[in-house]
Amino acid sequence: MRRPGAAARLYCLPFLGGSADFFLPLVRELPGWVEPCPVELPGHGRRLREPAVRDVPELARLLAEVVDRDAADRPFAFFGHCSGGLLAFEAARQLRRRARPQPALLAVSATHPPHQWHLMTAGLGAQPLHRLVPLFRELTARRALHVSGANAVLKREVSVYLRYRHEDEAPLDCPISVFGGREDTLVLVDALGAWADLSHGRVRERIYPGRHFYVDGQWPDIARSLTRDLREALGPSREP
Repeated sequence: MRRPGAAARLYCLPFLGGSADFFLPLVRELPGWVEPCPVELPGHGRRLREPAVRDVPELARLLAEVVDRDAADRPFAFFGHCSGGLLAFEAARQLRRRARPQPALLAVSATHPPHQWHLMTAGLGAQPLHRLVPLFRELTARRALHVSGANAVLKREVSVYLRYRHEDEAPLDCPISVFGGREDTLVLVDALGAWADLSHGRVRERIYPGRHFYVDGQWPDIARSLTRDLREALGPSREP
């Protein structure tokens, strides 16, 4: 949904294996001064015929190039769910390495803090497969996925999780908004507080009832929170 006159652009990044349509409920809730930009990743949704990219740093590099090209001196923010949050974080760091404009806000949902990623993957590797049954059931409940598709998405997600390696860098300067589900068995609520280590800016945490896809039914409140945080991040000079 293009809004050329909008004050800021919000790039929305789905979980790897998901499509940009995941964010349609959010798009409907955002105010007119925010231009929503759900990102379709290679190999998914409308880009299904393209080769999928499973490497997070490579995806982040490609995303940073798109954002840099499209920014046009307009403030922007990232919002990613699950591994989409990891991609958003790495894209922000890619832009900083290039000395390019940074996001006004980084928002992550159901995303384990990257610098403690090894703790989660160690837990995944040590746990029996039945621990992933709740997540599999959530995936199969999604309208766009049948059982075989959900199984493939789950394998991709876990593969991305296991392959990712965090590299230490200075914290980001932008504020971070962290969202999570209280009953999420993949990204535990207790781990989300460590996002505070990754920014010099304000880090705000919001927890909702539900599991990994707690966002279903919570989109209106998430949209209000994102809008409030983005307005605050823009400051008086850029505030809509």
